[in-house]
Amino acid sequence: MFFLIPALGLTFFRDKSDTRLFEPSFLRIRCPLCAWQPEKKDRWMCWPGCQHVWNTFETAGVCPGCAKHWHSTVCLRCQQWSAHEDWYERTSP
Repeated sequence: MFFLIPALGLTFFRDKSDTRLFEPSFLRIRCPLCAWQPEKKDRWMCWPGCQHVWNTFETAGVCPGCAKHWHSTVCLRCQQWSAHEDWYERTSP
């Protein structure tokens, strides 16, 4: 599935397969609005920018193609934007 959001400046892709193979590091990442958890295979595109396609959570929101730092991330389920840092579940001290 392909989505284009020109006003917000991000194109994103979502693989619709039914398998959910979570990496251990991805278990603590979720949308702060709807609690959806991204998978390692989910992809976002740096646009406007270099159009590199990657998983934004593997690089903490920094595009590996051009080093642009994305401060907000769109949820591939609810399609709402949240601060990238709010996606990371906090651990109790």
